[in-house]
This record gives sequence, structure tokens and C-alpha cells, in this order.
Amino acid sequence: MAMFDKSSFTRCRIDDTEKLLCTVENAHNINKHTEYVLQVQKGPHKENKWSVSRRYRDFAALHSVLQQANIELPLPPKKLIGNMQPSFIAERQIALQNYINEVLKHQILALSLPLRSFLDPNNYSLAIAEQALQTVSIALRGDGRYELKGPVPDIGWRIRKHYFMVTDTSTKTNCLLSWQNYGPDRCLCDKDLQATFKSFQSLSHPYIDQILAIHNLETGAYVVRRIHENGSLRDILYGTEYSKNYLSKYGNPKVRKPFTTGQIAHYGYQILQALKFLHEKGIPHGHIHPGNIAIENQRALLMDVENFVLGVPCLHQPQLLELRRVSTMEAVDVYCFGRTLYEMAFASPMEQYHCDYYQSEINQDLESVLQMCLSSYSCKHGGPTLDQLLQAPLFSGAPYNGLTLGVRDEARPHLKFPLPLKEELRAAAANTETRLKSQQKLVRNAKREVRIQEILGSEEELKKQKRKAKKRESIWKSTSSLAETVRSQSASTASSPTPPALSAAESPGACAGARSAPGASPSASRSALLDAICAFDKNKLARVL
Repeated sequence: MAMFDKSSFTRCRIDDTEKLLCTVENAHNINKHTEYVLQVQKGPHKENKWSVSRRYRDFAALHSVLQQANIELPLPPKKLIGNMQPSFIAERQIALQNYINEVLKHQILALSLPLRSFLDPNNYSLAIAEQALQTVSIALRGDGRYELKGPVPDIGWRIRKHYFMVTDTSTKTNCLLSWQNYGPDRCLCDKDLQATFKSFQSLSHPYIDQILAIHNLETGAYVVRRIHENGSLRDILYGTEYSKNYLSKYGNPKVRKPFTTGQIAHYGYQILQALKFLHEKGIPHGHIHPGNIAIENQRALLMDVENFVLGVPCLHQPQLLELRRVSTMEAVDVYCFGRTLYEMAFASPMEQYHCDYYQSEINQDLESVLQMCLSSYSCKHGGPTLDQLLQAPLFSGAPYNGLTLGVRDEARPHLKFPLPLKEELRAAAANTETRLKSQQKLVRNAKREVRIQEILGSEEELKKQKRKAKKRESIWKSTSSLAETVRSQSASTASSPTPPALSAAESPGACAGARSAPGASPSASRSALLDAICAFDKNKLARVL
């Protein structure tokens, strides 16, 4: 029976964080308009590619949506006259390629639904939000505890996670419901998933946000939490409201409010305590970033602890695939924690995979922690453990903070799983680590193939240049040998010139002989010439005074 229980989630699910590569291959004139053929590749597999045709107006529609992010994008202008000329189409094709490259360079745009629907319409429908609304409304009718008020659209980066405002019918208070589809890393069967959710509802920790309700359905699960009016930690960093569109909030924010070193030490210590508690219970988080942390009454509250069992990919999944040694769940949490501290310190996300130098001077203890988590050396060797981070000088004074001590005394941490479920959770963590390692290997192999192709291409080009050089050398040699032959022939001709003809006074006999025998043979003429030469007397020449 267990085989049939697991059959419901073994089908392939889409990883929405996989990188997309797009090439504008060609352009066709169809029915008095131009369609551009885009070849799209998803992930490191070369076989996972397809073609899609788009008109210029489709690019313009995408651009109008992405402008919410306040990021400058080089969309070529529209042209009404002469837009069907081959030269103009070729220029526009290059310009559109530059535009799509610039869009894919920004992660917040590359992970957005408008772009994914533009490049991959088969897997990303714009009706995803409507389907989520129907599913949640039907589920809440059967529950009876919460009443659906309406959607809160596009406040998070996940394509398949949707938020709704609900009202608790017993307390008449508003809450925030999030609906999430299962991800490719889901390993628990429905029975184990229900047992895990039941334990989550009894979870109690001063630095983990409380879950009011959580239920799993056939295609996903919904979670109900209290509304944090200040929003997430990222909303505080950029001085915005939680209910606004995430592209306008985080694309290119006008306001940036970095935390002080004291605040970073205070909240960082609390986050580490929550992570340590979860790992001790066998539940890694795997999704640490400022959008999953709330700040309330000087307390950091970790949210979305259910993401691990739902199997959804991490926000930093593209960066994790580039780091070979960051392959365990603890190493993933440490790396994501370091990126969170970086964003708290500079009010800007880290763009590189690792960081050895920082854009401005920071506290030495904070820099030491960032080096432990994000330096190239740390990423190559697996990074520190959570216990080693807690022993860092930056967090050594946090336990003696009066606020921290008061919070710790309020509630005793509690999370309990049945023993068989603990084994399933360990297996789920091992499966997630195995998939991460396999993806990292695929990325390395893809990079290796690219390097090999570049080397082979350079060798072919080198051979081509050598062949051209040999051809030029052979032509030069043949030309030089021909010139040498001409020069030698000229030199031989100059060394033995033809003797000058004598005048009639000097050789009357010869002239008479020539006149008397106009038809004489060449041998006779030659003998006459030799006789004239032999009869020449230099004494007859006039002297020059």
C-alpha cells in the first residue's frame, strides 16, 4: 500500500528557479509583420530546449510589466515606417537579443511569472493565480474556521505561492493565508506529511513564527499565520509595505535602511538559535533570506519552516549550484544565513556567488562572520557549522542582551515528531542533498563542455590561421623564387652585352660585305663580326688632352 501512497507525488514537478538562456535565432515576415524566433534552454541540459515565436509588441508588453521594478532595460524603440526592411530587422534582432540578456541578468526579473510565461508558455500560465484562488476557496469551505476575503497579489517572489486575506470566524481577526504547490524535492507521502503538519501546529519557539493552521491537499498546502504589519525583514530594509507588488518593492528600491552592527548581532543570534533548534529536531530550513524573517518587539521570527517538507526550491538555488562544497542542508542554511547578514549590512542583495571584499568598511567582527560564510575559501571547503557561528565574537555578547534573555524566558521551545517520522525526515533531507549534488555536478559538466568547446574552437581557429600562414608563405616563396629567376636572367644579360655595330669608316669591308651579301647566313655574319673585332687597332683612336 505504501507504493500507492507515494505514487501521487512521484510525477515530475517544475523547478521554477532553473536558469533560462534565450537566443534570438531568426526573424520571419508573416502576414505583413515580423516574428522573431527565440530558442530557449532551461537548466544545464542541452536537450531541454524549445523554440517560441514573438512579435515586437510581445516584447513591448513584457517591458511594460517589468517596468514596475524600476530597472533600466534597453528595449529598442518602435518604428512605423521601414520596419520590414531586411537591414532594419537584422538591427532589431541584435537589439532584442541585448534586451533579453539584460532582463535575464537580474534574478528578480528572471524568476518573475511575466518573463517565464513569455519564454515558456507551456509551463507558466498567467491563470495560475486564478487556479490557486479556486483551490483555496473550495478548501476553506470544508474547513469552516476561516473565511476568505480576497487575494493579496504578487507580494512574494515565488510563482506558485499565492497569498490571501482571511478572517478567523471565532476571533474575528484578519490573518494571512499562503497557498503553495508542491516542489520537486517533496519526498514525504500524504500520511507522513499530515503527521509533520500536525507537529508544526504544536511548534513553540521564541524565534519561530507561530503557525495557526496548516493543511495539505492533492496539489499543495496552505498555511495561516498572523499578519505582521511591518512586513518582513526585507520590507524593513527597503522601507516599504508588505502588501505592495514585490517587483516594485525589491527591483530597484529608492529607500535603503541598512541595520547597525548591534542590530545585526542581536537578530543574527536569534536566527541562529532558531536554525540550531530546527536542525536538532531533524528539520532543516533551507530557505533563509530576509523575506522569510519578521521583526516584532525586538524579536526575529523565522517563517516558512514548512518549505522543506513541501519540497520547493530555495531562492538562492542558482547560487548553490555553483558551489560544489555547499551540499549539506546545514551548509545551505549557513550560506543563506551569510547572504542574509550581507543584505542586512548593506541593504542590497549580494550578486556574486561568494564575496571576499566589501563595498564599504564594516565592523571587524561582522566582517569575520561574513568571511566565514561567504568567502571563496569557505565556499570551497564547506563553511562553518551553526555551533561555530554561535561562538563567533559578533554573537558572543548577544546572550547577555536583556531583550534576548527576556524573550527566551517567555516560552519553552517545543517540537516533537514520532520516531518513524524522524526516519522519514532524515531520508527526505538525504534525498534533497542528493538532488542538490546531482544538479551541481550537471552544472560543472555543462561548464566543462563549454570550456572544451572553446578550447576546440580556439584550436580550430589556430589551425586555420596556421594554414593561412603556410599558404601566404608558399605564395611568398614562389613569388620570391620567380623574382630571383628574373634577377638572375637580368644579371646574365647585363654581364654579356651585345657588341656595338661598327661604323662604315672603321669597317668598310664589313659594310661592303654586308651590302654585297644581304642574304648571307648567320654564320657568315658572325665570322665577319669576329674578323672586324680582331682587326680593331686601338692605336688609331684619337688621344684626349
